[in-house]
Parts: sequence; C-alpha cells; structure tokens
Amino acid sequence: MQKTVFTISKMDCPSEENLIRMQLEGISGIKNLDFDIANRNLTVLHDGQLDEIESSIIALNLGGE
Repeated sequence: MQKTVFTISKMDCPSEENLIRMQLEGISGIKNLDFDIANRNLTVLHDGQLDEIESSIIALNLGGE
C-alpha cells in the first residue's frame, strides 16, 4: 500500500471535498481518502498505479498537484 499526499490549492470547503470524493469513487485500488481542508491537503492510501488518481484530481481544475 502506498500513501500519496496531494496539495489542492482551491479546496477550501466541504463542497470541494464532495466533488473529489465523487470523482475518485470509481477508481479501484483506493483504500482511504483523508481530507485536511484547512491545509488544503488530500492523503490517499492506495494500491497500484497513481496515474488514474492523479489525472482524475487534475481534471477537476481545483489546483491539484
């Protein structure tokens, strides 16, 4: 299992958290999502490749990196 932390510069309220959850819900291999809205971080525990997770977050145009 891998842990990846994304900084999402435009995530500042629960509505963005919900958008991200909906975007990522169909991706197999994601074990846990931990949102830190105050610091604009998302920690993802996952198995396998990061490419699909990363591209899904970037596609939301919330400043994910």
